[in-house]
Amino acid sequence: MMTHGRFDRSYFTERLERNRRLAEETQNPVIRDIHLEYVRLYEQLMLEEQPA
Repeated sequence: MMTHGRFDRSYFTERLERNRRLAEETQNPVIRDIHLEYVRLYEQLMLEEQPA
């Protein structure tokens, strides 16, 4: 998958770290699970971006 513009690897890395931090900060387990799901999805997307 190719991304262009602001949707490059650094964008996804930033979003991943932000969601990881928000998951640690929240007291609500439902919100924490949502943030952790985004972390998982961003990690998966970043793996798919890497050239073979």
